[in-house]
Amino acid sequence: MVKQSGIFFQIMNESLKYFGTDGIRGRYGDSIINEGFAYSLGVAFARYLEHKNYDKSQPVFLARDTRLSGKNLLLSCQAGLNDNHFITYNLDILPTPVLAFSVFNQNALGGIMVTASHNPHYDNGLKIISAEGGKLEPVDEYLIESFISEFTEHHLMPEIIHQDQPKYIGEYLENLRKYFGTNFLKGLKIVTDLANGATAQITPQALKHFGANVVSINQGDGLINEHVGSEFTEGLAHKVIDEKADLGLAHDGDGDRVVFIDKKGKEVDGDKILGLLAIHAKKDNSLRGNGFVATIHSNSGLASTLKESEIELHRSDVGDRNVFGLMRETGSNWGGESSGHIICSDYMNTGDGLFSALSVLRCVLESQEDLLRLSNRVSLWPSRSVAIKVTSKKPIEDFEELQEFLRKTKETWGEDTRILIRYSGTELKIRVLVESRDEKVADEVFLVVQKLIKKHI
Repeated sequence: MVKQSGIFFQIMNESLKYFGTDGIRGRYGDSIINEGFAYSLGVAFARYLEHKNYDKSQPVFLARDTRLSGKNLLLSCQAGLNDNHFITYNLDILPTPVLAFSVFNQNALGGIMVTASHNPHYDNGLKIISAEGGKLEPVDEYLIESFISEFTEHHLMPEIIHQDQPKYIGEYLENLRKYFGTNFLKGLKIVTDLANGATAQITPQALKHFGANVVSINQGDGLINEHVGSEFTEGLAHKVIDEKADLGLAHDGDGDRVVFIDKKGKEVDGDKILGLLAIHAKKDNSLRGNGFVATIHSNSGLASTLKESEIELHRSDVGDRNVFGLMRETGSNWGGESSGHIICSDYMNTGDGLFSALSVLRCVLESQEDLLRLSNRVSLWPSRSVAIKVTSKKPIEDFEELQEFLRKTKETWGEDTRILIRYSGTELKIRVLVESRDEKVADEVFLVVQKLIKKHI
């Protein structure tokens, strides 16, 4: 658990060689994201499962998003598992939450999702799903890495897509229907941006089932995440206004996150989405532990707003796995990241962009207010952030002038100003976040912190 008071300073632990905050990612064709490494990861996962004494009569599920490189990477992982005598099902293109649900629902040994989530189309990655349908613990990632040997050349196995894919999609949707009323979205007009990704069919199908009038864009007519989806919402905003829709929602490439556009075409801050979910759960007596988990990146205004509703905000390290871990520790059943990863443990052990979207839509309808008004009930502090490229990750505690400035700022502003400095878990970048109750202070402190960091790198 991460507790914060005033200025908080975080340095990420760089101990894992391959795994980042959300799987393994990189540019396809580089020294890691290639068929040889994917095969070696399949072998390593097989050895991990053997080490854990898993029953080989149960399958491992594999799926991918729509990246052009995904097919061969999936087949390579599959070959590594098959060469070690594990049963594998290739479910082809599916959202990560559908794979996670299917692994848990079918008592599979685990899953491998070939995706780089919201990253550009030329990147790819590998996520390992636990038998419980969630992310692995760091200790498990350490163990898997210990089994990764030199990357091995191999021949791709024949492409065999498990023919029960529609069955798994159907079971996923049937489970989703247990949580929401029939036609509860009737009367709402929603624009969806599917990022040319894995949710292209499933999200519109589900929204229409619940009664919404759905207009979809980027449903497979271009490259995944290519200036579309959750990272690029301008096109969605224009479409919401043109269609006179009630709101818009956008997924990332693999469908485990969602962001929202209000009826005026403005993106709703992710922390406001977290806040309205927490407050709604408190009102309908479904918020366990009387707390909500967010990350160190979430705005301090979220904490202040939740405090007014007598809800405690717990802060975890970055990453939905860390969010879920702190949810278990605090007895909370809701948590999430401002980027759009949201977890409800009553539903599943990992984030699901479609379930999150439906949950937010239920809040909107039951409040009898539109998303714009409802989200504005969560008041955020002025904040400034930047990601600065670096060539190496030098210890931030060695930046002497920066450390002295942080100390003085804490003495002057105390809990009314917060500074967060951390290295990215997946990229050569140092991330800076400054927020304050006073916008002028936020601006001034942010400029100095940037200057001092650039002086040291």
